[in-house]
Amino acid sequence: MRISAFVVAWPVFGMGQMPNLTKVLFALVVAFVVFPVVGWGHVTQDLQSGLIVWMTIREVFIGLAFGFLARIFFFVASIGGQLASVSMGISSAQLFSPATGESTSALEKVQVILATIFFLTIDGHLIFLSGLVDSYQLLPLSVSGVDVAVFGTFGQLLGEVMLIGVKVAAPVMIAVLFMNLTMAVIGRAVPQINVLITSLPVNILVGFLILILAMPLMVWQMGDILEYSVDRVFSVLKAM
Repeated sequence: MRISAFVVAWPVFGMGQMPNLTKVLFALVVAFVVFPVVGWGHVTQDLQSGLIVWMTIREVFIGLAFGFLARIFFFVASIGGQLASVSMGISSAQLFSPATGESTSALEKVQVILATIFFLTIDGHLIFLSGLVDSYQLLPLSVSGVDVAVFGTFGQLLGEVMLIGVKVAAPVMIAVLFMNLTMAVIGRAVPQINVLITSLPVNILVGFLILILAMPLMVWQMGDILEYSVDRVFSVLKAM
């Protein structure tokens, strides 16, 4: 149940266009691969009691929590892309995302695609699958409850994700801010210039230029963000 819930919430398979049969087959394959590693050694005697239903609910909650935490890396890329789009004035350029069934900005989509390529390049999917196996060491099968304090940890985590997303978009936001200040000064000095019309293409040009120049920094940030995501996954699991 933990593996099935993880597959549902995982960024790779938790998509609207992914067939349910594919998710089920993948969960079964992972379960068959994980079982020889975990074995019955982590199954407590509580499994023989009448609390199997509660244990199932607990396993589903752990799997969903693990899958949600695995999305942190992509949440940060999405938030960074949204903030950069708003700063550059291109947030109205929307693309339909079949993964979420919603419209997203073009720049946000590019950021998420780059994050996905980086994630797969460094075998991020294998890192989280190995973490799923290790979760049976930290949280073996049992009927024990889940610490209520973990919900506060989730709230704190959402705030941290927002902060990191702002840091990702910071180069573009700062550059566009200074450009707007410069255009405001020019508008005061030369009133004949229509600043509102002129500033939009300038902001877009400066924004994309900063994105290109900051690409190595973004790749370095993605590595740190992925490492942060893995650390937070295990810190939350330990708090359960």
